[in-house]
Amino acid sequence: MFEGALYAFTNRRRDKIKLLYWEDNGFVLYYKSLAEEKFHWPGGEEELVSLTGQQINWLLDGYNLSAMKGHKKLHYEATF
Repeated sequence: MFEGALYAFTNRRRDKIKLLYWEDNGFVLYYKSLAEEKFHWPGGEEELVSLTGQQINWLLDGYNLSAMKGHKKLHYEATF
């Protein structure tokens, strides 16, 4: 039911974050509290936002996800 999903929650001040992950027979809890800074929580109208593993790492490292964009993926086809 929960397998493969990571759930992230923050408080109103955005200085604490909790991550829940289901592992075989129970949840694993990761908790991080910032002393001075705030997390740049992804904005939007929706309550549920899907993030990649890289975006979660950026969020925990303090980056603003709306400003972070990876390189454009290139697709090449070989013609013979």
